Amino acid sequence: MVKLNLIVEGGVYTENVSAETANNAEALRESLHKFFTRLLARDDVEITIFMGKGYRNAVKQFIEASTPIGLFVDSDLPPKDKYLWFDKLINNENPEKTIVIPEGRKDSVFFMIQEMEAWFLKQPFCLDKWAQKEGYTKKETTNIAEHSILKNKNIEEISKPSEKLKIIMKRFFVKNKKAAKYGKLKTAPGLLDALNVTALISLDDELRRFYLFVNKPVPR
Repeated sequence: MVKLNLIVEGGVYTENVSAETANNAEALRESLHKFFTRLLARDDVEITIFMGKGYRNAVKQFIEASTPIGLFVDSDLPPKDKYLWFDKLINNENPEKTIVIPEGRKDSVFFMIQEMEAWFLKQPFCLDKWAQKEGYTKKETTNIAEHSILKNKNIEEISKPSEKLKIIMKRFFVKNKKAAKYGKLKTAPGLLDALNVTALISLDDELRRFYLFVNKPVPR
């Protein structure tokens, strides 16, 4: 059995939050575990997910880890500029606060481009599945993929996909006369569960890179 630890940017420090927030944070971790387990589809890999909170805290966890590990962070950048993310770790005003990822470990850093929410925008049918399960009514019959935010767009070029997701959910879904709201801890777990991971991997270069990284041939 191969043990694989993944640190994912996101989550909260649970010591001083409400029980509901702590439960939602745990639900997000569990849904990410199911997501990556389905992605790899390997019975011989045991995945453990650690929520990294902010990206700097996540990177520190990553550097300090001694077991086989990967790091997933929001790039906040389009695909061609994703490696500029490493510049965020440099602090020219206070070099002591600069975080250095060893060159040999940079290949284990993977990006959610530009944010995790882009996964949902790439498969907008997951919103319909989520809404049905959560008891929301769709306001109109229009296919979400036809919305101007998504139609004929390269999703990875869309800045702030989380903000675009909020707009779409508010536009399309309602329950008890209240429009749907997106919250990462509260909503993302259900959306992750609704994704078709097998199809998504062909739409996302970084997920495919992670898949190939884990499944690379072992030197003999």
